[in-house]
Amino acid sequence: MNGQEKPHLSITQINMLNACGQQYYFRYILGKKIPPGISLVVGKTVDDSVNKNLQSKIDTGELMPVEQVLDIAHDQFEANWHKDGILFTPEEAENPKKAKGEATDKTIRLATLHAKEMAPAIQPKEVQRRMLVHLEGYPVDLLGFIDIQEEDATRDTKTASKSPAANMADVSDQLTFYAMANYAVDNRIPSQLVLDYLIDNKVPKAVSLVTTRTEDDFEPMLRRIENAVMAIEKGVFLPCRQDDWHCSRRFCGYFNICPYSRKTIK
Repeated sequence: MNGQEKPHLSITQINMLNACGQQYYFRYILGKKIPPGISLVVGKTVDDSVNKNLQSKIDTGELMPVEQVLDIAHDQFEANWHKDGILFTPEEAENPKKAKGEATDKTIRLATLHAKEMAPAIQPKEVQRRMLVHLEGYPVDLLGFIDIQEEDATRDTKTASKSPAANMADVSDQLTFYAMANYAVDNRIPSQLVLDYLIDNKVPKAVSLVTTRTEDDFEPMLRRIENAVMAIEKGVFLPCRQDDWHCSRRFCGYFNICPYSRKTIK
């Protein structure tokens, strides 16, 4: 590579390109950024509190007191809320103060849930581990950040409003991507790949979905990467279907400027 770093593709970019090529075009080709929705702010803030708590366990051998984790979550929520603005849904925009209060409460509930029920059993070696995978013969490399790296397990923390499908970890492209990164960097595949769900039901609950990958799972992912690279190089950014759930003002910040969206839809 003569010391020159190639462009990077992340699993977030690949998934966006697969879900809606026009969304990818606006975000990564034109560079048009939109503010995050409330759910993304909640998820990022919970991740921040989880990372700081587990980093304490790495550094000192001890988790933080739960009260300290919640202070971090509260302060980080405020920082994330004001960082890039918020993309409100029409319903949230009617009462932004109420929407923010509910989001703050949800963040605190889920941060508490992880600190009390998940963090004690996790033995982290690294948090937010940067993984750069060099792909020989490809015009791009792969870049990802693993939420939690244990000795022989790779974990990702998710927030959700309802329980995930039982096979969510089995079909997760993100976990396949992480397994590939582990194999490329560590020369081995973790024995466990885990999605840790923090679910904000009436009674919040924590659910861990455990799965595995083998080298046989990597070939389909590499084909997806090849397909993504070809689409980007040829400038082919297919829009999603109009009846896809995310093709709406509620879920897509590009809806009003997208040439493929029907503006007459409420």
